[in-house]
Amino acid sequence: MKQSLASPFAVGVASRVGGQICAFVLILIASRSLGLAEFGAYAIASAVSVIFITLVYTGIYHILLRSEDIERDRDTFFLLQFGVGLVGTSIMAGGAFVFGDLGERGTAFALLALSPIPTLACVSAWLESLLVRDGRVRTTSICVLLSELLGLGTAIWLFRQGHGIEALIASRFASMAFIITVYAGLVRQMPRLRLRRATARHSVREAWPLWGSVSLAMLSNYGADLILGAFLNTAAVGAYRAGSRIANTAADVVIQPLGVISWARFARLETKGAPDLIREAWKENMALGFALVAPAMISLCFLAPGLVSILLDPSWAAASGVVTILAMARATAAVTFLLEPTLTCLGRVRLQFFIRLGDATLLIALLLTIGRTSAESAAVAILVKDLLLMAVALTAMMRVARLDFSDLLEATAPGFGLTLACLAILLGASVFPSAHTPSLAFALTVAALVVTWLLSVTVLLRRQVLVLPRP
Repeated sequence: MKQSLASPFAVGVASRVGGQICAFVLILIASRSLGLAEFGAYAIASAVSVIFITLVYTGIYHILLRSEDIERDRDTFFLLQFGVGLVGTSIMAGGAFVFGDLGERGTAFALLALSPIPTLACVSAWLESLLVRDGRVRTTSICVLLSELLGLGTAIWLFRQGHGIEALIASRFASMAFIITVYAGLVRQMPRLRLRRATARHSVREAWPLWGSVSLAMLSNYGADLILGAFLNTAAVGAYRAGSRIANTAADVVIQPLGVISWARFARLETKGAPDLIREAWKENMALGFALVAPAMISLCFLAPGLVSILLDPSWAAASGVVTILAMARATAAVTFLLEPTLTCLGRVRLQFFIRLGDATLLIALLLTIGRTSAESAAVAILVKDLLLMAVALTAMMRVARLDFSDLLEATAPGFGLTLACLAILLGASVFPSAHTPSLAFALTVAALVVTWLLSVTVLLRRQVLVLPRP
């Protein structure tokens, strides 16, 4: 049990749970300090910032993990990452001056204020990749959690001082400053201004499909924010982003650390020339991810109205429908998170890029046609897109990894079983009325779901039906 609790995945999930709780608490506090329009203005700028930060944390980041001579290449990797971050900063700052009035505390102000973050992220990404390469996944997970706690504390303090959108912006800078400082103390290495052209050419050639794929994935995640901001208003963006944050919380606490560990494990197996072991790792990680995410997301579909009415300010009630729809979307997306590491480490990096290209193209088409009229219609567009992506991604992964239907059934059966158990509890709660107040009845239902889920997962782990992943 101690080994399981101290495993990189368990620590990563615990860290991600803590980080998502911080983000969730921040939404709760913001709902009582900001209107949907103000929060939407920050959400648009934050979406653009996250897109560029993610580009810094992918491509070169993953190639650094796979480098055969890190002493020779690491300085070149840093300069490439710095270039990506600087492009993001320039685009954000330029967009703020071109498209908005900086005198108002709106989208333009938030874009300019957050514009340095992508450049700063290149430092943290470079340092983190060196730590992950050394197998210190638990260390990076804990550091990320501490940085999120600091950011939350900063935002709470500034909200209490009467600040508005500035509190959210300052929290991002506090988190970034903390994590750079701690990573630098752990790595104790500084990059040098040394560019090796052969490494740069090879890295960019290998990285562009990953950059393209992740850009398209980010467009899928944040395209609705940008299109709603362009065609409607920041209030619609605020409702959508608040609902998205709630729906994504339970899924991200599992998918993000499991994705990081999968990349590390698949890359290690790739260097050993062991495709059969990659196939087995896929089955193990898919089984665990689906078993943890699908029951939570399906349960959230039914719990969304009560959750929003109890936790958020009444003026944010428009987020309820978004939560329900996006929870269904995240349940279907729970089987696509291994697309990039699987296809990349099995030599089909271009295929995963074109899958993401088709995914993003379809999403933009859906958002521009059926998704631009309201926050809920944008969520419906996401759901339709994720259903189609699930079919395409599963087909591609199964063909490339040489998996058959029995392998897929073996990997998803525990998740389907847990989902049915959760649905039985929800059905019982709806059929037999409670004598308690609505809030207490809701809390008891959630408690029953959590206990059932935890006990079931524990039994499956002990019987090795589910296996904790390792880097």
